Amino acid sequence: MSQVSHDVGRDTRKTFGRGLLWFVGLWVLGVAGTALLVLPFHLLVAAAMHH
Repeated sequence: MSQVSHDVGRDTRKTFGRGLLWFVGLWVLGVAGTALLVLPFHLLVAAAMHH
């Protein structure tokens, strides 16, 4: 009986870790995508300020 509850705890921990990994991965992907999206506008503003 205790072995079954121990396995359930391990599965919950593994599921939480996998969910956390997905969250961090998608967050990093979102930050990188936003940076790439904003970069051309940043360069345009920097070029306009220089001239």
